[in-house]
Amino acid sequence: MKVTRIKKLMISGISAVTNNEFEMSEENGKIAQLWEEYFAKDIYKTTFNKANSDFMYGVYSDYESDVTGNYKITVGVEVTKPKNAIVIEDKKYLIFSKKGELPLVVVELWEEIWDYFEKNSEYERSFEIDFEKYAKEDEIEIYVSIK
Repeated sequence: MKVTRIKKLMISGISAVTNNEFEMSEENGKIAQLWEEYFAKDIYKTTFNKANSDFMYGVYSDYESDVTGNYKITVGVEVTKPKNAIVIEDKKYLIFSKKGELPLVVVELWEEIWDYFEKNSEYERSFEIDFEKYAKEDEIEIYVSIK
């Protein structure tokens, strides 16, 4: 885990609103369905102004409150223009990373993150914009915004 600052990152894709309670139940969860829809409808091909990047992103934004509230999840890619994009500017992040089989490794890493913030008072989550960066098929980085 390390601290970094994101100067500017713009992500465009498709979104849904959900919460962690929904995501813990297979029938109510929306995140897996959103990823499936992204690939099934080939959203990548219809995304304008794509950046020269091979990374996929899962972006968590519009937090209602904390880990218990609703939030917006967006699946997408980096773009070069802010139109229809989530814009991340000048934010401080803790980066957590893990290797393993997707999507299991994502769930495991989020559980580690929740545990970290529950037991550690050095950093406080800001619940502004968090994101997952998929660098390789078996590797993920999760950027958690901190105050």
